Amino acid sequence: MDCVSILKNLDVLYVEDENQIRQMMQDVLQEDFHSFDTAADGKEGLEKFQQKHFDCVVTDIEMEGMDGLTLAEKIKEIDEDVVVILLTAYSEKERLFKAIDIGVNKYLVKPFTPEKLLQTICDIFSKKLAKEHIVDFGNGYLYNPQTAQVKKEDEVIKLTKKEKLFLDLLLENREHIVSFQEIETHVWEEGEFSENALRTLVKRLRKKLFKELIVNYSGLGYKINLNKS
Repeated sequence: MDCVSILKNLDVLYVEDENQIRQMMQDVLQEDFHSFDTAADGKEGLEKFQQKHFDCVVTDIEMEGMDGLTLAEKIKEIDEDVVVILLTAYSEKERLFKAIDIGVNKYLVKPFTPEKLLQTICDIFSKKLAKEHIVDFGNGYLYNPQTAQVKKEDEVIKLTKKEKLFLDLLLENREHIVSFQEIETHVWEEGEFSENALRTLVKRLRKKLFKELIVNYSGLGYKINLNKS
């Protein structure tokens, strides 16, 4: 899965008490994500996190009032699945060990470039999505077979049982054309199978997702196309 697709589906909160750095990061990175919010300290960061779901929180450690470690700990108590990246000018073993205990996902030492942060977030979520078996259909559509849902930015598309079975069958056999007989055997557990019924199913899926995803080979069957972007 490419980094652009991954990042475009993420809501990120960036917590930094240095105004110039915070503004620079927002100016440079806000177009790379679905949303990129900022906070000036740990207290504001926690308040924003409690008001909105974020996939990733990037926070400086050294801040007055609530520091980054405390913020990370409180965030993980609310939602342990949220990715947290800590930023610091020092590589202190004691703090690093505490960050590991809290469940922080990554520890970046300053200075770093915006590109380095983007790559770090991309690497973390690439592994996370692979573990969750998320499939990138292209065009920003991410499919989760476990929930039978496809997500594109804010839109969540729910699939019917037959739609899920059909897509799963195409994915399992993505290297070759899936025949009508295979589709009837694996997808049509209920109801009477016909080519008209299959065409209706494909038409509905193309409307929900996008036309180029499912390719028809006349007289042979169907194949999934994961090369579109």
